[in-house]
Amino acid sequence: MTGAFEWLNQMMTWLGRWVPRLMLIQPTHRGVKFGPRGHASQVGPGLIMFWPMTHVIVEIPITTQSIQLCSQILPAEPAIGQPDWLLPRVVICGAAIQFRVFDAVRAATATLSLHALVDNRASAAITRHHACDRDRAQWQSAVCADLETELQSYGVEIERFDFTQIGAGVALKNVGDWSYADGETGKRAS
Repeated sequence: MTGAFEWLNQMMTWLGRWVPRLMLIQPTHRGVKFGPRGHASQVGPGLIMFWPMTHVIVEIPITTQSIQLCSQILPAEPAIGQPDWLLPRVVICGAAIQFRVFDAVRAATATLSLHALVDNRASAAITRHHACDRDRAQWQSAVCADLETELQSYGVEIERFDFTQIGAGVALKNVGDWSYADGETGKRAS
């Protein structure tokens, strides 16, 4: 029975593409109107009319957005002049980021997911600037400056970057299998 009226659905969908549409863009968003030959322009806020046959509108939020970065485990090196550690030490850090879009057209044309972009770039910047000889403020300012520079081309600016947690720990590798310093290996008892 569904096949009997499928032709009617297809015909109404085709006809609907020829009818102009109205779209309300909220003050907290901007629209990016994609037209023929890849032309993109910013529209809104307000009531926007467009032809679905020739244009598509994508809404981009321009208000402040925030992301809580999952904790990262980074290797820690012993300080100069200190003996090597028996167990590898790590630094565990998490961060909170506030950002906003200042150029909706660049944000809509350069990336598919702003949250994923900011999350990935922030994680990479934290890892890139991690060093034990820096204090927390230097590390934070280096990451923030790197993020601002990198996200500028995507139409995104960082409003605030803060480490939410920084802690030291010990990495226990290969809990199931272990080895002695002389090369003899052992298996964990089941």
